[in-house]
This record gives sequence, structure tokens and C-alpha cells, in this order.
Amino acid sequence: MNVERLHRILIDLDEEIKTDKIVTLLQQVRDHLQNQVNQPNQPSHQTNLVNSLKKLYTTLESSNYNDYSPSWKEIISEISGEIELGVPLKQKIEYILSINSITPANALEEIKQIFNDLQTFQIAIKNTLTGFEALGIEEEDLDAGQCELGYTIPREFVENKLSELKNEIAELNFILNNISEAVTGEKQEYKVKTISSSDFLLYVIIGLQVADVLSNATERILNIYKGILEIKQLRNQLKDKGIPASKTKSIETHANGMMKDEIKAIVKEVMDEHYDGDNGRKNELQNGLTISLNKLANRIDKGFNVEIRVEPLPEPQEEEEPTVEYQQNAEMIKSIQESARKIEFLDAGGESILKLPEKK
Repeated sequence: MNVERLHRILIDLDEEIKTDKIVTLLQQVRDHLQNQVNQPNQPSHQTNLVNSLKKLYTTLESSNYNDYSPSWKEIISEISGEIELGVPLKQKIEYILSINSITPANALEEIKQIFNDLQTFQIAIKNTLTGFEALGIEEEDLDAGQCELGYTIPREFVENKLSELKNEIAELNFILNNISEAVTGEKQEYKVKTISSSDFLLYVIIGLQVADVLSNATERILNIYKGILEIKQLRNQLKDKGIPASKTKSIETHANGMMKDEIKAIVKEVMDEHYDGDNGRKNELQNGLTISLNKLANRIDKGFNVEIRVEPLPEPQEEEEPTVEYQQNAEMIKSIQESARKIEFLDAGGESILKLPEKK
């Protein structure tokens, strides 16, 4: 875990909990539920509880936590244990109240525990931030309009070998360069922002155009892969029961065909929308882009993860007319954010099923 990134996450969390008054709203739910337990025949307590729950649920549904990247949520989970925020906290409270509808006293005890844990966590965040500032540890942040790719390379995939890690970084560079050339007409040099080491998690600064195409492509690949994952689990179960590989070959062929068709459609859309060079290079680049997305899909099937984070642009001053460039960038950022919210970490466990070609 990178300490500067942790600092950034804790700043956001502290602001989130404080601004949305989550602890205060949860305290109100606890108190109204306590009143209902103490005086069950007093209808006003039930009304107050319903109203306080409504406020809490609305806040949790609109929480910025829901849009945090998968790796941010993993870090929060690591440092907070079983503490929930956002929609997961709403669902947890709903579940507690539903299974204890006849015994509200039991629900009260669980709500009290949630409140105490969250309050303790908030205090711990404040103390940690104070410590970071005293030690001069800066927070890691993005500039306005800057975009960051998070790319997880599982340790077991590279067997902790430096040479294998180097090869996989080269593969990532290949993927990004083909996308970059397709949408901007040229390759780029990518800056590594940070590297975390539990798995090899690279954070790389990429341009908005590359990020827009990559986030959309990743979202679509993951949507198809969710269906393939069910097929993969079925295939692996059959193998575990001793079914010969020759009998499950058609399952693998079908799964690979699903992904191949989706990648073909993605590549065509990207080339049609962005590329305006000569036809000879277009054919080469189309092939390169296909290979790049094949590599990406194959690696997602092997436990790699992708996430994208972008910092919004500041709002223009009221007296200023937004430039064409500003409007174009703002639209791309909105598109990236929409796709990034739908990108999630999937447990791809078990023997891989995708074997899409990675060479010409």
C-alpha cells in the first residue's frame, strides 16, 4: 500500500463522512430505534425512525464512496475491517432491520455496533491525517483533467520474477501504444506515477483520449466476460469431475468466440471514429488494436485488473465562455467517469478459458 495514496484516500473519506454527516444520521437512527424499543406503543417513534432512515438511505445512495475505484475500496476494506459505507452500508442496515422486524431490540444492538465502529473509524482517520501532516507525508493527487490507469499484475502470474514483470510491463506499453496511435495518430511515453506491491499494481498517467477508449473497451470486455465467467466455472467443474478436455473443447470455443466478436466490434468502432490515416497503416493498426484487446481480455481472465480514475476540470468562471477544447475535454471526462464506474474487479479464479491470439 502506497502511503501517499492512503493519505489521499483518507482525506476523501474524512470529507465524505463529515460532509454527508453519516455518523450524525446513523446516531439519529439509533436514538429513534432506542425510543421505539423503550416505548413500542408510541407511534411518533416509528414515524421518526422511518424519517431518519429515509435521510440516511438517501445520503448513502448518493455517497461518493460508491464511485471509488475498486483498488480504493480494497484499501479501505483493509484498514477498516468490516466497516461499510455507501450503498453497502444501506443494504446492511436494511438487512438487519428486516430480519429483526419482530425483535427490534436485536436490531438496535447491531445498529449501535455499526455506529460505534464508524465513529471510532472516523476518529482514527482524523488522528492518522494529523500524523501524516506532522510527518510531512504528502497526499497523492491528480491535476485537473489528468487521468490515471491502475493496472494490476498478479504476483503468481509473473512468479515474482523481475524478467517476467518486465515483459508484462512491455505488454501494457504495447496495448496503450496501439490505442494511442489509433485515436491520436502517435505513440506516447507513459509516466509511472506509483507502484504498489501486494500485487504489482501500476498507476500510469494516460491522456484523456486514450483513457476514453480504454475505459469504454474495458467496460465492454468485462460485460462479456461476466457471461464467460459462468461458462468458465461450468467447464472447470466438468474437468474436476474427470470429463476429458476433448469433451469441453466446444465450451471453450464458444467462450472465445463471444469475446472475439465483441473485440472485433470495439476495434471497428474505434477505427471508424478516430483513425484518419492511410489505408495501409490502418490495416496494420487495426490488427495491432485487435491484438492489444485480445491481450487485455486474456489477462483479465488470468486475474489482472484494470481501473481508471480521472480528475474533473474546474468549472469555468461565470463571465468566461468555455473554449471548444474545454468542452471536448469535459465530455471525454464525463464519458470516462461513466465507464470507470462500471469497471469492477472480478474473481477470475480457476484455469483460464480465453486463448485469444496475441500475435499477427
